Amino acid sequence: MAFAREASSAQLVIYAGDECLLNEAFSPAPVDVYAVQKGLVAILTAKAQQIGLLQISDAIIQHLGPGWTQLGPADEARLTIENLLTMTTGMDDDLQPLGEIGRSWRYNNTAYQYLKKILCLRAGHSLQALSELWLFEPLGMRQTTWVERASLMPDGTPITGLMSTAWDLAQMGRLILGRGSYEGNKLLVDDGVFDRLIQPGSEENPAWGLLWWNNRGSHYPIPMQEHKVVPGSILPNAPADLMVARGAMQNHLSVSPSLNLVVARTTQAPVAGERPAAFENEFWRLLLTNRNQI
Repeated sequence: MAFAREASSAQLVIYAGDECLLNEAFSPAPVDVYAVQKGLVAILTAKAQQIGLLQISDAIIQHLGPGWTQLGPADEARLTIENLLTMTTGMDDDLQPLGEIGRSWRYNNTAYQYLKKILCLRAGHSLQALSELWLFEPLGMRQTTWVERASLMPDGTPITGLMSTAWDLAQMGRLILGRGSYEGNKLLVDDGVFDRLIQPGSEENPAWGLLWWNNRGSHYPIPMQEHKVVPGSILPNAPADLMVARGAMQNHLSVSPSLNLVVARTTQAPVAGERPAAFENEFWRLLLTNRNQI
């Protein structure tokens, strides 16, 4: 807890199973958790598949129609929802060709945004409404909201950010640890989806599954600097079975089934010009070194 405070954490929550070991709010207000939202969108996509609104194997043009990219018609027709989840779209941020569809891994935030659009179209709800219906209300995530950012998608739709707290994120982690069950309620019937979330989606990045990171990869490219490839797992001090939704400023939601642990950490906005303090790897070293005292 002292390390989390010194590292400018906003909140830190740790669960062992259903027991909350630590709930510390150094700053209680919800914060932008950046790409941690991707972990939540993966769960929403699994829910949409469960209730028959889509299949991740679907061609995207089935839901958006043709012309949503700058690819040729044949290549655009090859793109599936799974390509959005695995970040293997073979496109740049302008949705033009860059790499090979289904093979090249590139952290494409622009293409990812269209997954939210597909969910809203298929569910007939806004992103906030369907999130409340499927996740926020059943999990008691009362301080989590989608907000519009200033930047726009190529079709003019505002890009959305996720405001949340470590407490709320931890509830989603408990759903994952419970393989679809939360406080006795089965919210996701197919518990195999949680294994699929962290299965490598490409050879270029074996540490990335369906919008979630795993800690077993032999290497990983740095998001948005994919030419830089780092050998080894993403967090050498953490359990090998860790699955992580990670965002900028080292916001994260981590789940370790072998240790029966859920950890959620949010970060205070940094002072202008300052880089956020390194957190995750040292946090796991401290936690596992002292776990017998917890």
